[in-house]
Amino acid sequence: MPLDVGQGLERLLHRGLRRMPIAVVSDLGARLAWLKIRVIDPDVARKARRNLRRHYPGASADEIESIVWRFVANVGRLMAEFSVLHRFVPTRHMEFVGAAEARAEIGQMPTIALCLHLGNWEVLAAGLKSIGIQIASVAEIPTRAVHREIAAETRSGLDVRVLTPDRNGLLRIMSILKTNGVVALFADEKRNGNMMAPLFGRPAHLEGNLAMAARLARHTGAQLIVAYSERIGKTRFRLHFCRPIRLDTPAGDPHADVAYLNDLIEPIILLHLDQWYYLDDAIEPVG
Repeated sequence: MPLDVGQGLERLLHRGLRRMPIAVVSDLGARLAWLKIRVIDPDVARKARRNLRRHYPGASADEIESIVWRFVANVGRLMAEFSVLHRFVPTRHMEFVGAAEARAEIGQMPTIALCLHLGNWEVLAAGLKSIGIQIASVAEIPTRAVHREIAAETRSGLDVRVLTPDRNGLLRIMSILKTNGVVALFADEKRNGNMMAPLFGRPAHLEGNLAMAARLARHTGAQLIVAYSERIGKTRFRLHFCRPIRLDTPAGDPHADVAYLNDLIEPIILLHLDQWYYLDDAIEPVG
């Protein structure tokens, strides 16, 4: 019974947020996240500080603290913004970098979008929809019913086809790529409590989405485009679509493919640690 009540309250909150101004919803999310980390879960801030000191050994305590609370605010904002994504207007809330070049390439060949958990990554789908590109995205299915409902409602409004990370999902991916469609995979990911990528100095491995993207690209001839969202204002985003690349060298060591893709995403994440969702989970750099 308590679980049902809790989920009912979440549904009610989601419905209420959908009717509020976007800026108000985003600000509310930032404030609630600040309160939660200060009072309920300070371990998140502690872990983020630890990882930042390892990545920025020369940063002052004040600089580290500033990044930590920008990170907390961004997480709070993106969580709250999930309820109002369908109301984001490209001319008001987004600007595009590399979209025209990517748009010209997409549709001419199969495309794998290597997305990153930066800024508010769900805005990428809204931005792609606005320029006429439909995507299918591999995503874990939320365990709680209310979260499944909210996610399905939001993503259906963005024309995102959600694929499950299983054999059925893989078959659908192959079908989409064979028709020159677009499949989105998150290059930075956490599985079973472990950060799969970026590698941050660890050896390349053949588990996770980087290895899957490399295998799919080799098998289908798909181009790969790194795509990410950068928050440049409270509710304004710069959507980056990097130059398309292809793994058209002779197939060799698959670990080398993974290392190559990691070298594409890792510098981007390191430049935007204050907007990276996994900052408090990040694997330590080696050495």
